[in-house]
Amino acid sequence: MWIFMNKYEKTQYYTSIILKIMIGVLIPISIWRQSFFLVFASVFVLFLSFLPSIISKSFKIKLPTEIDFVVTLVLYLHYFLGEYSGFYLKISWWDLFLHTGNSLILGLVGFVVAYSLLLTSRITAKPFFIAMFSLSFAVFVGVIWEIFEFFADYFFGFSMQKSGLVDTMTDLIVDTLGALVVSVLGFLYMKHKKKGIIHKILVRFIDNLK
Repeated sequence: MWIFMNKYEKTQYYTSIILKIMIGVLIPISIWRQSFFLVFASVFVLFLSFLPSIISKSFKIKLPTEIDFVVTLVLYLHYFLGEYSGFYLKISWWDLFLHTGNSLILGLVGFVVAYSLLLTSRITAKPFFIAMFSLSFAVFVGVIWEIFEFFADYFFGFSMQKSGLVDTMTDLIVDTLGALVVSVLGFLYMKHKKKGIIHKILVRFIDNLK
């Protein structure tokens, strides 16, 4: 597959592999430290990094290399650097930075997938509902992550929620605002069809669906 990639795609492809290996290395390290929750978490995060490939093979569609790269990069920043390396505690703005970026990315992914399926006649929906799906998708993933943090703190004694309720609500507010920005931009794009970053991503994604 990599033979048919351009230089830009190959860079993303190999970077994604390196990041996956770095996440995978945490599994034997966690076993050696006898931290069984981190073993489970590392395996789970590594599995998530392979989801784009799993989806691509399961549904027989060729996803853009950007999707695999972005998903892996986000997981690496969140888990490897944020949780395992302690960046959440060392850098005060790390949590806010990641949640802002994640909400924009997730909102964009939700919009691109829904709108692409609309254009390829796989679903029928009005622009408002496509935008709402984008918003709901990003916020839902954000809520699931906060639930995961709560269980990790409550049952395993971690401090993923940092300041508790304040941290959770701040994260959810940032998630919602970021996703709202993308959904509004997506709605305006569907109404006016002006070329921009959303248009470029859509064209690339749809080309891969064909």
